Amino acid sequence: MPAAAEDIAYCHACGGPMDVAAMGPFANVECPQCGKHTRVKREFGPYTLLRRHAIGGMSVVFVAHDNTLDREVAVKILNEVYSADARRIAAFEEEARLTASFSHPHVVRVFTTGRAFGRFFIAMEFIVGGHFEQQITERGTIPEREMLQLAIQVAEGLKAAHAAGLIHRDIKPGNILLDGGGQAKIVDFGLALLLEKGGTAQAKEIWATPYYVPPETIEGHPEDFRSDVYAFGATVYHALAGKPPCDEESMATVILREAKRKVLPLHTSAPWVTPQTCSVVDRAMAYDSAKRFESYDEMLAHMNDSLKHLRAGSSALRGMPAAATRRQSAKHRDLRSMLGAAAAGGIAALAVLTWWIARHPKPLVKPVPAVVAIAQPAVSAASVSNVAAASRIANLYREARHALEAADYNKARGLFVALREDDQVQEPTRSWAGVEAVLMAYLDGQSGLGRQEAKAAANHLASAKLEDPAIQQRLLPVLAKLAELPALAATATDVSPSGVPATMACLLAGLKNWEQGNLSAAAAFFNAVHSADFDQQESWAAIYKNLAGDYLADFKLLSGPVFDRPSMGKAACTQAITQLETILPNLKTRGRAQFNAAAWKLDLQRQALLPEPPPDKSE
Repeated sequence: MPAAAEDIAYCHACGGPMDVAAMGPFANVECPQCGKHTRVKREFGPYTLLRRHAIGGMSVVFVAHDNTLDREVAVKILNEVYSADARRIAAFEEEARLTASFSHPHVVRVFTTGRAFGRFFIAMEFIVGGHFEQQITERGTIPEREMLQLAIQVAEGLKAAHAAGLIHRDIKPGNILLDGGGQAKIVDFGLALLLEKGGTAQAKEIWATPYYVPPETIEGHPEDFRSDVYAFGATVYHALAGKPPCDEESMATVILREAKRKVLPLHTSAPWVTPQTCSVVDRAMAYDSAKRFESYDEMLAHMNDSLKHLRAGSSALRGMPAAATRRQSAKHRDLRSMLGAAAAGGIAALAVLTWWIARHPKPLVKPVPAVVAIAQPAVSAASVSNVAAASRIANLYREARHALEAADYNKARGLFVALREDDQVQEPTRSWAGVEAVLMAYLDGQSGLGRQEAKAAANHLASAKLEDPAIQQRLLPVLAKLAELPALAATATDVSPSGVPATMACLLAGLKNWEQGNLSAAAAFFNAVHSADFDQQESWAAIYKNLAGDYLADFKLLSGPVFDRPSMGKAACTQAITQLETILPNLKTRGRAQFNAAAWKLDLQRQALLPEPPPDKSE
C-alpha cells in the first residue's frame, strides 16, 4: 500500500524520497540514499517549525515561522503518547477554544488551530522572555515591588478568564511567561474548566502541580475561582520566599492534605516582606476557600494598596490580620512614647538610633546625625511611620547578617536585594546592601547570578548620592569587570588596601578570579582582605576577613603536590585519589574549590584506567 503524500519527505541534499510515516514532527532523519540529515514534518498549516521550545505533560511546543504574516509564533502539538487518545484530543481542542474565547493583555493569545500529520496543533503568541519559573531558579527570590507588579498583571489575566467563565486550574511559575518588556502572560489553559451556573466546576482527574494545588482539588471537591486564587498565592509565596509553600511532591490525598495544613505564614519564610503583602498571600492561600478573597477585585485592591504603600514607604495597616494589626498598633504606641521621650530630651530621631543599634551591638561613642530632627514635642503620623520603617529595615538587615553568619548565602542575598530595592533604606547602607548581594552570590558558588547582581548593584551605585566618594571610585570599576573574561591582576595598591571600599573591591576581584579557576591570582586579593584592619564603625565588614581566610585555606589545599603532576602512573593516580578524598571534606568554600577537586579526582580516575606505557627498551 503506497504511503500517503504527507508521509513522504524529500532529502534536502539529494532530493531522494523518504518514507517518514513513523516519524514525529521535526524529526531528524538520515537519508537512506546519501546519508545526509533532514528535518521532516515541519509544515503545520501556514507555519514552519524552526526549533523545539518546550516539552509539557500533553504536548510539545515549537517556535515556528508564520509564512503568511512573517512572524514567529509558538506551535503547540499534541505529543505522541496522547495523539491517538480521543479524550485527550478533545481536551486539547477545548483548550484552544477556551483560550480563544477571550482576549486580555496578560493572557497568551491563540491565533488558530488545525491538524497536520495526524496531529492536532494550536498556534499562539510566542513570548520571547521565558518562563517566570526560570527567573525564580536563577535569582532565588524576586524583590517584593517587582513581584507585586507582576502579581497584579497575573491577577488581572485570571480575572478576565473568570469573567469568561473559566478557571485555569494550574497556575504556577512555569505557566507564567514574561515578554520582552517584562510583562506577565498566562499560558496553558490545558486543565481549564468551564464554570457551571453556580460558579463551580468538577474535575474528573487531578493533574495540577502539588506545590501549588489547592486543598479542594486534592479532596476532589468542586472548584471555583478561589482555587486559582490559592495557586496564585502559592506562586507569589514561592517567588518572594525563594521556596514553595509546600514542597511535598506526592499526590497522595492524605499526605498532601496534611502538608497543605502545615504551610508556614509568609512572614516566617520571608521576614523581609512587608506585612501588607504577607497578609495578601496568606489570605489567598487560606486552607478553607471561604476565607480567601471573595473576588479578584478585592484581591487586586489589596495588592495595589500594598504596592502603593511600598512605593511610598508607608506602613499602613490595611489588609493585615486582626492579630497582626493589634501587634503593629502596640508597636506604634511604644514608638510614640519613645519618640515623645526623645523629643523631650532632645535626642536624635529613633529611626537612625534603631538602625545604628542594629549595626553596632556596643554603645555608640559618638552621636549619630539624625535623618529627621524632631523640632517639637508633638509626634506626627509621618514620624511614627518613619520610625516603623526604620524598625522594619533594622530587622531586615539583622536577618541578612544572621543568614550570612550561618552561611545561608542564598537567603542572605535575597535579604540584601530587598534592602537595595527599598527606597527607605538610607545611604550608604543601601549601596552596601547591593554590593553584599553580589558577594553572597559568589560565596554561594553562583558566579552567573553574581554577575547579574553586580549589574544591579552598579546601576544603583552609579546614581547614589554618597558622602564618601571612595565607595563609587573603588567599587564601580570592579563591578563592571566582573562580567569580563580576563582575570584581574592585583596592583601594589590592591595588596595593601586602605578602608572598607578598597577591601571590598579586593574581595570582589578575588572571588571573580577564583570562580574562573585562576586561584593564584585570587589568592593575592584574598591575602589583602585577610590582612585588613577595621575600626569599630567598620566592624560589619570583619566577617569578610574571616571568609577570605577560608579561601586561602582552600587555596593551600588545592595547591598541594597532588595537583602539580600533569600525568602519573596507575599507582601514583591511586595514591593521589586517596589524598583528594581526604581534601574534599575539608574544603571550606563552595563553587570552584569543590569543582576543581572533583574534576581532578575524575581526571585521575581516568588516568588510572589507561594502560601502562611499555618499558623503554633503549635502557
